[in-house]
Formats: sequence, structure tokens, C-alpha cells
Amino acid sequence: MYDRGERLKELYKELITGLLRQVKDPGLTGFLTVTDLELSADRKTATVYYSVLGSEAERASAAKALERAAPYLRELLKKKVSVKVVPRLAFEYDETPRKASRIDELLHKLERERDDR
Repeated sequence: MYDRGERLKELYKELITGLLRQVKDPGLTGFLTVTDLELSADRKTATVYYSVLGSEAERASAAKALERAAPYLRELLKKKVSVKVVPRLAFEYDETPRKASRIDELLHKLERERDDR
């Protein structure tokens, strides 16, 4: 059975993913995905991890747009959940998908080199 913190974490992640579609910021270009969410022990801060499929410029633009959108998203969350304290949102870029793609590339390259022998 999940504890309250885990249930809140999953709920916030699902809600934020949906609410991001309502954000009309021109800086949000590229394909943005929420990859994870960490809730602080006191549940006052939620760190939202995201990835962006696009160029470095699109990634930088998305970071600024998410920073601008954080207070708006928090207000939307307040309307959706009935908890005493809705957490402050902090967005952090998740390098994992990019690193996984690079590792996959290297493995394929090694496999091709082995097959060429």
C-alpha cells in the first residue's frame, strides 16, 4: 500500500502533465515530457523533472517558460486538489533520456563494428 506522500506525488505528476497542455507560452516549443516528480519531506516543494525533444535552444526556452509558468500551474493545482498546502513547483531538466539515447547509440556502434570483423 502506498503512503500519502507517494499518492500525492503520483497525483501531482498526473495533474501537472495535464495542466502543462493549458500553458500558452511561446517558449514551450519542442516535445516536453514530465519524467518524474519528487515531493519534499514536508510536502511544500515539488521538483518536476522534464525532458524536451528538440534543440538546446528549445531546451533553454522551455526552462525559462516553465519557470514563468510555475506560479500559474500552482494556482491551477490549488483548484484541483484539496490539501492544506499545495507545493511550490520547481522544474529541473532530466538528462536521463538523452544519456540513454547516447548509450544506445554507442552500443549499436559497437555491435556494427563487431559484425564488420
